[in-house]
Amino acid sequence: MKVRQEQPADYTEVYKLVKKSFATSPHADGTEQDYLNELRKKDTFIPELSLVAENEDGKLVGQIVLYKTTITSFEKKITELVLSPICVYPDYFNRGIARSMMEKAFQIAKKMGYKAVFLCGDPTFYQKVGFRPSYEYNVFHIDDKSKNAEYCMVRELFDGALNNISGIVDIV
Repeated sequence: MKVRQEQPADYTEVYKLVKKSFATSPHADGTEQDYLNELRKKDTFIPELSLVAENEDGKLVGQIVLYKTTITSFEKKITELVLSPICVYPDYFNRGIARSMMEKAFQIAKKMGYKAVFLCGDPTFYQKVGFRPSYEYNVFHIDDKSKNAEYCMVRELFDGALNNISGIVDIV
């Protein structure tokens, strides 16, 4: 398997991949593929952090994108990243593809100077790859009135990256 940067020539195949992959998800709303197409048009999109996974035959079997988000604190706004969406064709589940794509994207993000990656997702899955609830770092999802949402998660790219930072993050 090869993880590489997504190219515009991949967009049609990635659209199909995202649509099919999310079709089996109980949390999908059926617009994930359109969300990705719209995301590519925004200034928060970072082409270097939009990756695909190819199998040995060159077929696209996975996709991940990290894009810019803002942590709003009392003192300032801090730009970090959101992981959304990530998907793998169902026939390729449990082969480490999602993990490989994340690790590659995180390596690139670190080199670009980013310190943390946020997401909204299933804690059972994402804790296995180093994500923790963001409230443990005093960063709260904008819609989290309870201040203990397990679904809003973060992974520091550097130990202590979120020390002395607190605020609100607005992510999907």
